[in-house]
Amino acid sequence: PLTNVRSYAETLRDANGDIPLETSNNFLDIIINETDRMTHIVQELLILSRLDAGDAELLLSRFPFGEAIESVVRANALDAKQRGHQLVYEPEGPLPLVVGDRSRLEQVMMNVIGNAIKYTPDGGTIQVDAGVTGKNVWMEVSDNGIGIPKQDRERIFDRFYRVDKARSRAAGGTGLGLSIARDTVPQHGGAVTARRREPEGTCFEVSFAQWNGEEVGR
Repeated sequence: PLTNVRSYAETLRDANGDIPLETSNNFLDIIINETDRMTHIVQELLILSRLDAGDAELLLSRFPFGEAIESVVRANALDAKQRGHQLVYEPEGPLPLVVGDRSRLEQVMMNVIGNAIKYTPDGGTIQVDAGVTGKNVWMEVSDNGIGIPKQDRERIFDRFYRVDKARSRAAGGTGLGLSIARDTVPQHGGAVTARRREPEGTCFEVSFAQWNGEEVGR
């Protein structure tokens, strides 16, 4: 991001006002977008730093699992619509109250759903499912995009690892979101995994211990 910010800023400075207004505004939009991306990277690095240092304490609360998912789906609805996607949320049935750090778990959900939206070609379908299996609750996000090669599926949880670097840069990806998910979910007694979706696309599953079996509806 800083390379792009510097390049476009220098271009504007050296043009001495000779750049058309529309082009100049486009350059400024790029600078703003890249600045936002740099802010996002720094914020995620700070989160990972706290996780590494053991300073990221869980702020536990009791909350409806389904309500948290619905909140995240609504937050991503506009982005999905702008890309021509169908974003569908269909829980299997009543979901329980859970105990966990809601803001951090919602951040994990945001990262997983956001990735599906970013890396699925325009006009795709993003399916969000949720349910309960034994003592665990789970959320599954599947898309009908190009998928992730088998050799990359384990490495996508590594910091800064991106399957398609050019496509990730264009989409604004940092390569840190899934790493945060991998470090956060085990703190809640769970795991995040990726697999191929048949006949095409990718499926991510986030599961963790519900710690409470009371049903509250969807």
